[in-house]
Amino acid sequence: MVKFVWKIVIMGDPAVGKTTIRKKYLGETTTKDYVSTIGSDFATKKLHLSDKLEIQYQIFDLAGQPRFDKVRSTFYEGAILGLLVYDITNKKSLENLPKWVDEALKNSRSFETFAVVGNKIDLKDQKKTNKKERDEFIKDLSKQMEEDIFSIYTSALTGENIDLLFDEVTKLLLDRVGKENPKIKQQIEAALQNIEFKTEERKHKEEKPKKKEKPKEPKTMEERVDKLENEVAELQKTIRDLSSELAFTKNILQKYLREKQKLISELHSMASEEK
Repeated sequence: MVKFVWKIVIMGDPAVGKTTIRKKYLGETTTKDYVSTIGSDFATKKLHLSDKLEIQYQIFDLAGQPRFDKVRSTFYEGAILGLLVYDITNKKSLENLPKWVDEALKNSRSFETFAVVGNKIDLKDQKKTNKKERDEFIKDLSKQMEEDIFSIYTSALTGENIDLLFDEVTKLLLDRVGKENPKIKQQIEAALQNIEFKTEERKHKEEKPKKKEKPKEPKTMEERVDKLENEVAELQKTIRDLSSELAFTKNILQKYLREKQKLISELHSMASEEK
């Protein structure tokens, strides 16, 4: 099986809906109340695209407040894609997106591309941004990154287009990998044909249950032994896979813990400077 681990960061001004986007995608409870992020929030999401292809996202939701500028810079390293989120009811949040691009590229050389997200379309009657300004920014960013930049409108509160956003990001990144790695291009193309990606939270269309055929019981002792050996081999494989997953998750959590400890130290320093 081919496994990819991709780090993406969600960036933008305070209160544009970054955390709500992340929570909605992960199936977590969201509310209308605004609670600011301190430094960065972190979550993982696993996508099973096929029996031969799996993706694990490391999603970093970055605090937008200026007081976290110094701390926030440490979380860009290793990210390959940035979600640039603005609030359609807040014109300034769109105007500030170039600042976020500059900050991301300044603090990490790993960025391959960005996606522009106009959030809060549930409040379209209060819209303050206009399409011309948005298109101009996307045009300039596309020129800077030397490729077309994907954009989408979402409502993190209602969930509108949230799954579509991450599906399109997944297709975009898989397409890039396929061009760079011809050996696995066929597996990726097969996965891209699967329009409804199989995520852990996604609901599938109901299918009529198929009638189960009763397995034929082994007749001879030799057949029984073969059956037991196959079952043992399958269990051993499952144990190995679980051990690998646990080790991987442990490494991610340890890294996250170190980053949080570093954040605490930075916050203590900031508090001392303010005194």
